[in-house]
Amino acid sequence: MFGVLHLLIQVLGLLAFAMLVPAAIAIVGGDAENAENFLLVAGLTGFIAGAIFFALRGRPWRLGRFAAFMLVLSVWVVPPLIAAVPIMDGVGIGYLPALFEAVSAYTTTGATTLSSLDAVGPAIIFWRAELQWLGGLITLISIVMIVAPAGVGGLSNRYLSVLGPAGEGSLSRSLATARTVTLIYSGATAFCLCLLVIAGIPVFDSICLAFATLSTGGLMPVDGTLADYHRPLAEVVIAFFMLVGGTSIVWQRMILQARWALVAGHRESYWVIGVSLLVGLFYAAEFADDPETGLSGLTALGQGLFTGISLITTTGFEVAFDGLVALPIAVAGALAIIGAGTMSTAGGIKFFRIGGMFVQSMHEMRRLVYPHSVRSKHFGSQPYDIDLMKAIWAGAIVALGFVTVSTLLLTLNHPSFHGGALAAISAFSNIGPLYAAEWDGSAAWPAYAEFDAFSKIVMVVTMIVGRIEAVALLTLVNLAYWRS
Repeated sequence: MFGVLHLLIQVLGLLAFAMLVPAAIAIVGGDAENAENFLLVAGLTGFIAGAIFFALRGRPWRLGRFAAFMLVLSVWVVPPLIAAVPIMDGVGIGYLPALFEAVSAYTTTGATTLSSLDAVGPAIIFWRAELQWLGGLITLISIVMIVAPAGVGGLSNRYLSVLGPAGEGSLSRSLATARTVTLIYSGATAFCLCLLVIAGIPVFDSICLAFATLSTGGLMPVDGTLADYHRPLAEVVIAFFMLVGGTSIVWQRMILQARWALVAGHRESYWVIGVSLLVGLFYAAEFADDPETGLSGLTALGQGLFTGISLITTTGFEVAFDGLVALPIAVAGALAIIGAGTMSTAGGIKFFRIGGMFVQSMHEMRRLVYPHSVRSKHFGSQPYDIDLMKAIWAGAIVALGFVTVSTLLLTLNHPSFHGGALAAISAFSNIGPLYAAEWDGSAAWPAYAEFDAFSKIVMVVTMIVGRIEAVALLTLVNLAYWRS
């Protein structure tokens, strides 16, 4: 387990370093209490990480498959436990609500227990945004370095070589892959930030929005919606970069390398974009027909496309209050469960698996008519065989099973089954604002802050499992692995 500790302390070191930024913001703003909290937690975290690092120096370590899954679980569980401490002290809430807030930000869910940000200092607001960005980066790195190479849930490693050199050793290649992912993710964030500033968004808000957009997190730096900024160009920028966050980083690397044949064959990314725009058209039609909004055709089209992209990429941003509720709750929930692209920061089951199940289902239907026919099975450039399909179906069924269990647990103390189901979907697919929207009958639903302790714990676990492949999590609790 030395390999797990060796890499986990590097994540904790990064977390400690990240706390220095909100500490500096608090110092500049004259908020000595928050500055002290961040510096104290950062110092303790950095000291512990450094002590473990020096204690492990010279010790040989390797990262086997089981240890790799343990690492994925550790990097999603341990950092939020630490990140919640400055939130608890800075906002003046209990540890469990602060943990809910930290996990929601770190898993890019965007659910919040804070009723208003007016009384929250800029250091805490920035810390939430920073946690979103870090969570998005950890999502990408864990997928391309551990989950996809292991083939968990049917994820393919077919084109991972575009992210790192193929001729080096496993550790060197993993580090090169992580470096490439970090550069692409950071570059896209910086580009989004610059465009938002050009569009007229204040610099502090632009940073927070850029972090939330590329990570598909959805936490706003202010109360209200993006429409309150009155910057249509900023909405266009955010819509574009939500698609960047919701499509595969492998596909984006292919574009940067001008490998156009591979770009054209990566069918999943085009499905993500196409379905987002199609759902956006449905939203636009609903907005245009709504007599209460009174939107013109062009305005309704723009807001509809933005809302469709926000839903499919599991970001949850809105350009108007409760724009997400224009679709029926069952349709919106189903689309949220599907999510966006694999190897992206979006949540959900992912289009790759849905496409594979659709292709396999059509193949089986053709076999009923032509039992002895021989046909190749592809989804874009990705071939499907029986082993891959078993993994895909297993991953999808386990994910849906976990959503079902989470729904049953949440509805124990929830006044509405629909509300409990939507809360479970929102947590698992990491799109917290979906539950918070004002659906028909949701006036009686408790807000996230009003959830009891048990429901908050269920939500925290569900948000984390939504980021960890549920099949990998089942592997960790498989007694056969422990016995071996």
